[in-house]
Amino acid sequence: MKLLEKKISSKLIYSTSFLDLYEDEVLLLNNKKSKRIYASHLGASAVLPLTKDNKVILTKQYRYPIRAVNIEIPAGKKDFKDEDGYDCVKRELEEETNYTSTNIQPLIKIHSCVGYSNEIIELFIAYDCIYIKDIRSCDEDEFIETVLYGLDEVVGMIKKGVITDAKTIIAVQSYLLDLKKW
Repeated sequence: MKLLEKKISSKLIYSTSFLDLYEDEVLLLNNKKSKRIYASHLGASAVLPLTKDNKVILTKQYRYPIRAVNIEIPAGKKDFKDEDGYDCVKRELEEETNYTSTNIQPLIKIHSCVGYSNEIIELFIAYDCIYIKDIRSCDEDEFIETVLYGLDEVVGMIKKGVITDAKTIIAVQSYLLDLKKW
């Protein structure tokens, strides 16, 4: 059995600079019609940055949808449809943390929330990050604090529920799997 739904119609409900909200009518496997509401997103990149002494560089910022300060890896949306994930993540690392790296490697690609979005986040790891003085140029509506932790501290914060951001947890777990520590 093919688990596919056939799109009958599609209506753009709302459009912003970073996503479009659609309502589609679909034909289900049982030949009944249903609606699917979803966000169409250009995609994003995120990076697990490590310093030469293996400190993990994270960001703290207030995230309005959860009404809380969130601890997460540097990340950002792609500026245009075919923007290279590497270029996006290099820019975001520098803008959000004032760190850079000449050794950024792909880690994994993830769908952030398949229930209501087509967003794909490309995850990277950046080794040997170095601090660059006064390069930061965050978006005017971003207020970000850079924090450094040991890897064991980050794992502890994940286990205690202090870090709840999915992309951050997946990046750390993927890195640990690569190290065969998890």
